[in-house]
Amino acid sequence: MSSFIATLVTSVIAQSTLVPAIPQSVPLVIEHAIIHTAVAGAPPLLDGYVIIDHATIVAVGSGTPRNAQGGELPSNALRIDATGMHVTPGFISPATTLGLVETLQVRATDDRAEFGTFHPEASAWLAVNPDSNLLPVARMGGVLLALVMPQGGNVSGEASLIQLDGWTTEELAVVQDAGTVLRWPATEPAPRWFTSKSAEEQEKQRRSTLRAFDDFFDSAQAYVRARSADKSLPLDLRFERLADVLDGTRPVFIEAASSGQIESAVLWSTARGMKPIIVGGDGAPVVADLLLAHNVPVIVQGVLRLPRFDHDAYDSAYTLPSRLASKGIVVAIATGDEPSNDRNLVHHAAMAAAFGLPREEALAAITRVPAQLAGVGARYGTIAVGSSGTLLLLDGDPLEVTTHVQRAWIDGRALELRSHQSDLKAKYDQKYKALTLPARDVQAPATLPAAAPTPR
Repeated sequence: MSSFIATLVTSVIAQSTLVPAIPQSVPLVIEHAIIHTAVAGAPPLLDGYVIIDHATIVAVGSGTPRNAQGGELPSNALRIDATGMHVTPGFISPATTLGLVETLQVRATDDRAEFGTFHPEASAWLAVNPDSNLLPVARMGGVLLALVMPQGGNVSGEASLIQLDGWTTEELAVVQDAGTVLRWPATEPAPRWFTSKSAEEQEKQRRSTLRAFDDFFDSAQAYVRARSADKSLPLDLRFERLADVLDGTRPVFIEAASSGQIESAVLWSTARGMKPIIVGGDGAPVVADLLLAHNVPVIVQGVLRLPRFDHDAYDSAYTLPSRLASKGIVVAIATGDEPSNDRNLVHHAAMAAAFGLPREEALAAITRVPAQLAGVGARYGTIAVGSSGTLLLLDGDPLEVTTHVQRAWIDGRALELRSHQSDLKAKYDQKYKALTLPARDVQAPATLPAAAPTPR
């Protein structure tokens, strides 16, 4: 009974009470800002402006704001003087479980994985909790979209791109099926201190897993060919969801860390005509030529972390995005952490910039590149005419740890930047303010409560 009550209480507490934003009603003009467009090769715009109308950016430039036709602004436009402030596209957190889990210790709030090893029909967006308390927390850190990936098994399911504001899962879902997530087996035996299995047992398990992959995808290809020839055949949702992955229309996100895993996964998937994206990538620099030959991007799973191996340099994780980008590999940056820490996404990009990744490329790694990997690069991830009005207004350089998000918009909708955490901070700020005030400055209640009757 006690565990049931704990689960119930946690589930109730984990519901955000914030009301989703209303649609944009008047044109928005942000002017006199430093604008980081995240457009490839474009420098920041000084004294820049951006105009959003009907959820879409209609003008971007420097100097005096002009509408799309070069004329005067509408008289009803909301104008924000952003002198000394910075504007960026909304950050996009890739390879995250944001919205799929609320409290790791409470199983009822954990929808990251399905039972079984092969379930490509499981779509992440269907399991996202639109009332999660973690969504407002991430928004306050500038994360306005997230590429949510299921976990578990060998084929985990479909990744979904969501926006972090909306009433329902349908409203949150920007791309329901952004690609299929695979977890690739280890190609090298783990040390005995790390596992009870011998090297021979691990090798046997690896071969068994690879055979299972081959058998499953062979069956999927046979099903797709058969169904294309005869639509009356029984429907198999697992294989049906793989049809556009098998022909390379949608990508396959493969979780692989070591160089052996990455090499094996890329060779296997490209031989089948699929379009792989590596998630993890610690060993990617070793096989950079292979990744370039097949145009394989990498989502780096966390920069603010320790080296993977004892023999790695202390800064190997910090420099990984820079080392990959210098070889011409397309790089996105994820936190590689539990979703409560998605709010720190920009700090991972900032560390990558401090260790060699050009600053605008570091910003693109959490804006333009994740949008492209999710298939919505024409709509999100940049500040350009025709793009979504999904922006951040910050009080300083976006890659400085002292910078804070001041305003945020998703598709032109002004968001309330508040969370359970900020409410608690405000509460206890009042407590400590009262403790430090002189006694004469602490005001007593206007009327004192009536004394309780004395029991007889």
